[in-house]
Amino acid sequence: MFDISSPTTYIPAIFLTLVAIFVSILYKDAKKNTHEHTKDLPYYHEIGVSMNYIHRNILEDGRFQYRRNIDPEIIYENTTYNALRHAGVLYSMYMYEKLGLVNRFKEERIKSSKYFINRYIKKLDDNRNYVVSIPEEEQIKYPIAKSGSAGVALCALSNLYPEGEIDLETLRGLGDFLISLQNEEGNVYAYYNLTTNAINTNAEAPFYPAQAAVGWIHLYQVDPQEKWLNAAKKTLNYIVKKGKSMDLDILFDHWAVLAIEELFKNNWVTPEEKNTYKMYAEQMAIPTLSNQITNRNNSYCGAFKDNIRPCSLGTIMEGLASIYFCTDNKNLKKVIFKSLSIGNMFLSKVQVKTGEQAGGLPNSANWVKAGVTPNASVIRIDNVQHVVTGWLKFQNILKVTNRY
Repeated sequence: MFDISSPTTYIPAIFLTLVAIFVSILYKDAKKNTHEHTKDLPYYHEIGVSMNYIHRNILEDGRFQYRRNIDPEIIYENTTYNALRHAGVLYSMYMYEKLGLVNRFKEERIKSSKYFINRYIKKLDDNRNYVVSIPEEEQIKYPIAKSGSAGVALCALSNLYPEGEIDLETLRGLGDFLISLQNEEGNVYAYYNLTTNAINTNAEAPFYPAQAAVGWIHLYQVDPQEKWLNAAKKTLNYIVKKGKSMDLDILFDHWAVLAIEELFKNNWVTPEEKNTYKMYAEQMAIPTLSNQITNRNNSYCGAFKDNIRPCSLGTIMEGLASIYFCTDNKNLKKVIFKSLSIGNMFLSKVQVKTGEQAGGLPNSANWVKAGVTPNASVIRIDNVQHVVTGWLKFQNILKVTNRY
């Protein structure tokens, strides 16, 4: 098995092979197509159309219309819902303002944020707040408080504090709730059972610890208490240690590398921490990049051998864009850039372009094909937000590297 632990030898054979494939086969095609539909930057049009989709699906009270269908005559009752994904859409709307520099949906974002705060954030005790998962919305037996929901809520809502749209105690309560779910190793338990008033220490939710870490980092940006930063690093250290033991079977966790990107950007790491986190990010990239479909004659070029789901592909684009800023390996950066080029191109092709659902991203890239399962044509609101954020982060790479 390859040695991924050494900072000086990093699987050069794989890098050389991947670089050769991307450069020789895809460079010209990717360069040509990433500038399609461009006003000021690539994907300007696609992002705008999808953001309009999100905007059209904010209801009067701030709740999102969670599901639509390619066929506008298929109507879903809006009782099926997910608080964590609501927070994720709020975060992507904020990223549209931060990276896309467009504020025209800000008032709607704040309205939808206040709906989330009023409906889902509850007090557990004097010091802790949680985000409730409502049984009838999420088809669960009893109300729970997910650690992932609190983490993503901190990502989505912390930016409201400097503008006076949320009080600091609400945010701190979420941060303290997450700390109470963190064990000695740094793992963050999946959820708190609100019926028994106890932490469930057996349930597994692989992305929740990283979501908690990113949440603490966003909280630290507006409330610079060391306990938030220390909690985030403790959990990241747990994630990195677990990932290293998995070698090339490592889980692709875009939330983890987003947390690392934020730490690097703000220089909140020691040299030793930076090296450890960098190697983890690089380790995560290798199996994902090697699994991408790179044949430009393949209709799925840019997707992955076992994955043509736009929502999942959007998270991969988000994660790879974060890894781009977490590594100083020039060869890896080249591969990631080409991967983002064809991956985002593929997502552009499967976006709904016209009609009532323009801007939507269905559950499967095969939604245009006859005979697929009915679920393929369902558009969930989080499908759209992950792809939009992936496009935005790729645009950011183009801006900072002057590649447009």
